[in-house]
Amino acid sequence: MKKILIIIVSTVALLYAVALAVPIDPEERRPGTRLGGTLVDEANPDWSFVENRQQVYVQTNTWYLIPHSVTTVSFVADDELYIPCGWCEGKQWPQNVAADPRVTVKIGERLFRRVAVKIPEEADKRHILNVPDGEPTPDFTLYRMDPPPSST
Repeated sequence: MKKILIIIVSTVALLYAVALAVPIDPEERRPGTRLGGTLVDEANPDWSFVENRQQVYVQTNTWYLIPHSVTTVSFVADDELYIPCGWCEGKQWPQNVAADPRVTVKIGERLFRRVAVKIPEEADKRHILNVPDGEPTPDFTLYRMDPPPSST
């Protein structure tokens, strides 16, 4: 029995180590772990290469230390990168962002470290989404992807 327990614990430890070390990008609705790609170390990149509603990956931090990544869309408004989240109540990544707003966004093969800032005000959402007065704003949560604080 002791030998079986050692094998089980060793296997779980090995799987945990692999999940920490090996990047697994999400695919459609299947989440992933750490994102693979080339880190772009630029605080304020020119987001003009981002197409409207371009598919991106967002990696969040979890309490159990294995990153959680998802497939979503993004858009640029006023030279800022935004990521919407529909039906957020049932999703893990917005909960992770609420606990730790540091994220990594993967666009193409480039990785951008960002801080996800929730846009709570309807007036701000209306302006960002260019929704005319009198029209309803879309029913989704909106996050602006700000540069991380300087480490200097």
